[in-house]
Amino acid sequence: MATRELAASLLFAALAGGTGGQAQPAAHEVDRRVARASELIQRRAVSQAIALLEAAASDRPDDAEVHLSLGMALSLVPRRNEAVEALLRAIELGPNRPRVHAGAGAAFARLGETDAALQVLERAVSLDPDLGDAHLNLGLILAARGEFDRAAAHLASALRLETDRRKLARLHFLNGKLFAERGRTQQAAREFERSTDLDPQSGDAFLALGLARKGLLLEDEAHSLFLKAVDLDPGSPDAHYHLAQELQRRGDHANAAAHFLRAHDLRPDDQSILYNLTRSLHKAGRRSESLKYRRELARMIGASDKARQNEIETARLHAEAVRLDEAGQHAEALDKYRDVLEIEPLNAVARRNLALVLCRLGRWREGIEELEAILRHDPDDADTARALVIVLDQARQSEADANPAAERPR
Repeated sequence: MATRELAASLLFAALAGGTGGQAQPAAHEVDRRVARASELIQRRAVSQAIALLEAAASDRPDDAEVHLSLGMALSLVPRRNEAVEALLRAIELGPNRPRVHAGAGAAFARLGETDAALQVLERAVSLDPDLGDAHLNLGLILAARGEFDRAAAHLASALRLETDRRKLARLHFLNGKLFAERGRTQQAAREFERSTDLDPQSGDAFLALGLARKGLLLEDEAHSLFLKAVDLDPGSPDAHYHLAQELQRRGDHANAAAHFLRAHDLRPDDQSILYNLTRSLHKAGRRSESLKYRRELARMIGASDKARQNEIETARLHAEAVRLDEAGQHAEALDKYRDVLEIEPLNAVARRNLALVLCRLGRWREGIEELEAILRHDPDDADTARALVIVLDQARQSEADANPAAERPR
């Protein structure tokens, strides 16, 4: 998937352009709002930008670019259902406009709607094969799906089309990641090296190049690259961790411990970091500190085991509840769903199923209250929203069936 920074840059590009088409009533005002919205989004004032774009879409309801800008802004929040509606409207208004499809595809990807994103982005590059951002997003989505050959083809197109030095550095970095995923370490190293040449301030690229060099058994080069990565990005737990591993391999346990400690501070829940920290402290002669972190690791492993046990028990209880529900044993199913929620109170699926069982037992008010509570917690839960609409309709019908006189006109 595209990084948040990349997704935002694509959005800014979409908002920066004109609206296209002929001037309509209040056209200058609409253009002013769209331009202002672009500025607000760059300042991360997304809610204010959305308000301006909603007004612009109201004034210019048949403008694909305005709806695209609105949909992309909504996808940042995200207000999923409204974003999808605006994006589909943009595509409907601009069925043969590659820029609209490219922007909509990026927004669908940001929302996690990868099937829709692929379809729309493929349409974009079929309309205009020179859309580098669309090729990049296609490559990222396909790589996440494990379709590496197709992903590589689109990243190659994106590289061919890009002229900006920093963006080109990022593309070589991503291409290197793609080679690394396929076990092609030599090619990955070449791509990471190109990335560092183009952007010598990228700690991520130096770290990736160091890992590739280490994979090629070039430990001395890897060591210097890890040092560079930590220098450029001292807030990266991965950079500290890999440097510490290399120092530990060299027998420099004191400095290894220092970097493992820093990695632990930055990512305190990582068991691998904590385990290696205890080893380096022990080998550095700091036995009491090592023991302290061993105890912390034991507590962490115990908590993880407990969480796994809870997950297994929750799955078992939920499956039993579903079986009872399907067998018509609704009261028993209700008890099982409550058992699930005792262990995992934020399990939205179990809570929704509990609400539906309440409705099947004729306890409409309780069931509706449960569904409404889920939606207050997560307004974008489409499954619960659909269930609530159906339940409200069924509750009205049940009330009408129970009191037919209430339906007769007086």
